[in-house]
Amino acid sequence: MAQPIRTMRYYLMDEIVIHNKKLDCWIVIHKNVFNLSPMLRDRCDHWNRTLDYLVAHAGKDLTHLFHENGEPRTEISASSGRPRVLFPPILEVAISEFAKTKHAMWSQDPYYHIGRITRRPRRIRLINTLTGHVQHMTVCDEDSIYDIQQKYKQRYNHHAGSYEWRKFSHSARSCGLLNLNGTLDENGLTDDEDCDVELPPPSIWLYYTDDLTIA
Repeated sequence: MAQPIRTMRYYLMDEIVIHNKKLDCWIVIHKNVFNLSPMLRDRCDHWNRTLDYLVAHAGKDLTHLFHENGEPRTEISASSGRPRVLFPPILEVAISEFAKTKHAMWSQDPYYHIGRITRRPRRIRLINTLTGHVQHMTVCDEDSIYDIQQKYKQRYNHHAGSYEWRKFSHSARSCGLLNLNGTLDENGLTDDEDCDVELPPPSIWLYYTDDLTIA
């Protein structure tokens, strides 16, 4: 199964908060996700308290400390009367040239920018027709079916590739293949976003193909 070409990856905030350690540090600024781990690894031998302060904010949304273009917000110092940044770790940089983009603050550095927060989380049901197990998942609205397959494989079933993923259409009278490059909406798997009543989440049916070589 060939991996579709993607220009941007999307994340749930639940996926961000687990990256909250010294060498696994992600942060969010105006829905942009930054992985600062390469910079922190590069600074291990040149550590300081400001970097400790940065790590204390790992896995969090720092939007309130930055302008939408990534520039840090400032305030006027009561002692000096001069501007100072609200979040001092923005002044920290990687030492090695390969761990950064030259002359760029990390909040504007494409080297650390790995994706965006989803526009909307989506609930789905994955029904394993072999075992009868129903797995509920929350995914990104922008995720393709291929993206969802990979997440399902990583979290719940390492043999996800050995299943054919299908949907039911025409009032559940016919079973159709899914377009792996398409999103849920593009595959007709819509939800109740614009509905006045709460509907069950859309379902994807997994049919075992007896082929472990593609798992």
